[in-house]
Amino acid sequence: MEPMALTGWPRDGRGALLAATLGIGVGVASTVAYTRGLGWLQGGELAAYDRLVRWRAGSAPPSERVAIVRIREEEIAEYGHPLPDAVLARALRAIAAQEPRAIGVDLYREAPRPGESRTGWEELSALFRSDPRIVAIEKLPEPGEPGVPPPPFAAGTDRVGFSDVVIDRDGVVRRGLLFLWDENDRPALSLPLRVALLDLGAQGRALAPDPEDPEQVRLGDTTIPPLDGTFGAYQDVDAGGYQYPLDFAAAPEGFPTYDLDDVLDGHLPEGALRDRVVLLGTTSASVKDDFVTARSGGARVHGVALHAYATDQLLRMGLDGDAPLRSWSDRTELLWIFAWGLVGAGIAFAIPNPIALVVATLGCLGALLGIAGWAFAAGLWVPWLPPSIAALASSGGVLAERTRRERAERRVLMDLFGRFNSRRVADELWSRRAEFMRGGRPAPRRLIITAMLTDLKGYTQAAETMDPAALMDWVNEYMNAMTRLIEEGNGGMVDDYTGDGIKANFGVPLAGADPEQEARDARAAVRCALAMGRELERLAEDWRARGLPVALMRVGLFTGEAIVGSLGSAERMKYTTVGDTVNTAARLESFHKEDAVSPARDGRAPLFRILIGDTTRRHLGDEEFELEDLGVHTLRGRAEPVRIFRVWGFVEEKEEV
Repeated sequence: MEPMALTGWPRDGRGALLAATLGIGVGVASTVAYTRGLGWLQGGELAAYDRLVRWRAGSAPPSERVAIVRIREEEIAEYGHPLPDAVLARALRAIAAQEPRAIGVDLYREAPRPGESRTGWEELSALFRSDPRIVAIEKLPEPGEPGVPPPPFAAGTDRVGFSDVVIDRDGVVRRGLLFLWDENDRPALSLPLRVALLDLGAQGRALAPDPEDPEQVRLGDTTIPPLDGTFGAYQDVDAGGYQYPLDFAAAPEGFPTYDLDDVLDGHLPEGALRDRVVLLGTTSASVKDDFVTARSGGARVHGVALHAYATDQLLRMGLDGDAPLRSWSDRTELLWIFAWGLVGAGIAFAIPNPIALVVATLGCLGALLGIAGWAFAAGLWVPWLPPSIAALASSGGVLAERTRRERAERRVLMDLFGRFNSRRVADELWSRRAEFMRGGRPAPRRLIITAMLTDLKGYTQAAETMDPAALMDWVNEYMNAMTRLIEEGNGGMVDDYTGDGIKANFGVPLAGADPEQEARDARAAVRCALAMGRELERLAEDWRARGLPVALMRVGLFTGEAIVGSLGSAERMKYTTVGDTVNTAARLESFHKEDAVSPARDGRAPLFRILIGDTTRRHLGDEEFELEDLGVHTLRGRAEPVRIFRVWGFVEEKEEV
């Protein structure tokens, strides 16, 4: 008998499941990777990215290098919009007096129209030319949009930065810009980069090509690789210009922020803006200049604050060596997805218990999330959603395949055994299926069984004289009664019907592995044969009363080793026994069949004869059955002689007589 596999699967069944597991893991991972390549997972991945951004930024300290001067609704109500040139010039002088390193003016500015006063404009123009720390803005032209040029006094200088922002398809800002090139391939610098360079220049740092790759730039000692169209979760996005990932790494309170009125009235704290980059911009709700960012969680952030985040990050790159977020190559990400697809499939293969599988799968997803979070904190964007889907789907796929195979094997077992075994036996068969199944069908085994062969004497004559329908009813009545006694009453298994004969086995399919069980099977077979004889006598009385013929039954029993297994195709299969034991039982049934019926010791002629071999006799003992030794005989087709015994009945029946 073959040992049980660790998971309850037969060895070859486990091998087939392993092959299916690998196929499912690879297939699911391929599907996820293909779906990801189409961009269908990008929204979910970016949402997960935003959560990681908020998680990492939540522990960041406030910025010490960037401050904001805001123009609120109150100042707009007081001074108007746009802010008059004279008021703006006054504000810039007050800010400059605080000794900042750079001043970024996030306000578009147009020259006065003919007939309008130019006093404030001239004052503003002179201030810009005299103070190299002030940077103006422009909005670059786009297809269908003319853009907004810088103020004329700043045009052509290196103190203009563009205010353009990269917005993802879901309306969220996650990327920043260093440069954009016009149609003549001339570079323009962003406002955050312009003001950051003024601060960095004051501290001996500069923007330069990377020594190892001149196509990339460095701020201080930090290289900033340009993003491509498949950076991280992005799939074929517009990577025009020189883009980098924004990290929004400032405390929730963001940046020191002061009101324009406080600046104009001289109410700023002493040194509040010293050595900082100051950004002046509007935070009024009436001026549409706000964005949703990866950090904001759906809330809107004013444009001046967005520039402040970008400026702070550029300063950290140039001064502190903070590297921008990195991602793996497309090939590495693909391998990562495939690896977790196989991990999920492997977990489902190794853990057959559904509850344990759910716990293990959730643990797998938790570990994946932990790895992604740890990597993100270290500056690496590791995909989380695609491998999670691959792991979960492959685990579910293997579970479904395992369930399908189990149902198929259970169906085979129940088709073969369920109709003639009790529910207890059927359940035990299933729990011990590793002993029975191989490649989706019962595996051949060598077992010690007691084989039973029966035949009806008188069937041929009845068949020649009876109406076909009446004959079939008569035979079926006999077969039903005998089958019920074999299968329901004595734990046997009907193997086959041959016209008027029955082939049955005792010890199949749950054969014993010890002599005591073999003896129990042999005794059960003899008891069953006697019960069948008594049932035949009852049927005979009924048949006589109905005018039907009466047949005589011969039974042969032999105990020994037999090969048991399945024969037939997948559509039609039977579980049977073959070998010398079965052949010997058949020879015992037909032994001297013409003289099968002889008077019993009480003088009456029984309707049945039961012959057993010496191997069965050794298991019976001397107290239960009345036996007659018929001597040693050589049976047809068998070289070794067999001692034959006739079973007359139970010992207690003889004593009663």
